[in-house]
Amino acid sequence: MSRAEDREQLRNLNLVELQQELRATRQELFQNRVRYATRTLDNPEPLRKGRKKIARILTYIRQRELADGQA
Repeated sequence: MSRAEDREQLRNLNLVELQQELRATRQELFQNRVRYATRTLDNPEPLRKGRKKIARILTYIRQRELADGQA
């Protein structure tokens, strides 16, 4: 999936689904960190992608919170 498709998919999720996705992504990032520390993950790219996805999800959650507060 391309970055644009990933962003579009996240943009279309509601707040509860975004929070579930955040939990899942944080768990995946934790597992990748453990794998990287134990040297079973050679490429650190999944770590960077995971952090960026978490930041993106948190941004969408904050946008939803602000939109609900102003309405």
